[in-house]
Amino acid sequence: MKITRLLTLIMLAAMLLIATLTKAQTGPSDATTPPPTNASDVAKVLCYGQGISISGPQESPGVDYAKYNWYKEDAQGNKQLIAGSTGRTYTEASGAAGYYKYYVVTENANGCISPVSDVLSIYVLPQLIVDITTPNSSICATSGSTLLTASVTPASGYTYTYQWTRNGTPIAGATASTYSVANETTAATVTFGVTVAYTLSSSCSSSATENIIVTPLPTKPLITAN
Repeated sequence: MKITRLLTLIMLAAMLLIATLTKAQTGPSDATTPPPTNASDVAKVLCYGQGISISGPQESPGVDYAKYNWYKEDAQGNKQLIAGSTGRTYTEASGAAGYYKYYVVTENANGCISPVSDVLSIYVLPQLIVDITTPNSSICATSGSTLLTASVTPASGYTYTYQWTRNGTPIAGATASTYSVANETTAATVTFGVTVAYTLSSSCSSSATENIIVTPLPTKPLITAN
């Protein structure tokens, strides 16, 4: 009798929670907290603009619950009901960068309602923009040099990996935010590039290129007597 009463109270509490929650907001649940230190600190790290897809548990192998009620945490930390989302899988187009936090309540065919799940957190990275700056886009063959610098947005709050290329071929050891162009012996237009990726997710990357014009040296002058 006590067990039946306890189950009834749990069901009523869950139903009350569902009834009082409002429609979920779009965008991140938390856009102000610093990003995770490691990718393992959240369920998943996504690139900017990548879609979110999450799934709830099954009642038994191959058998879904009769209903799933999905919730999303708002900026004030409140659980908001995601209206119309009652299937096992929930998808959402990610907007701005930040933490997206979700919960689920399941209901079986008998109308029994589960407690609210633990939170599932997904972090969406900001859009990554890369540009290359250089003090000189034209150098002399053999003796000339210039410094290429990868300018990255966002400029702070994240760490990155770098890989420089020359005419599309990776340059061994060129993995810093800058690369010195030197010892170009042939007159030509050489395309240098850099691919920058988030340390949190190497698949989230952006690239830029810069053409350096290598100008031939004048021939060795010959002095003649008048």
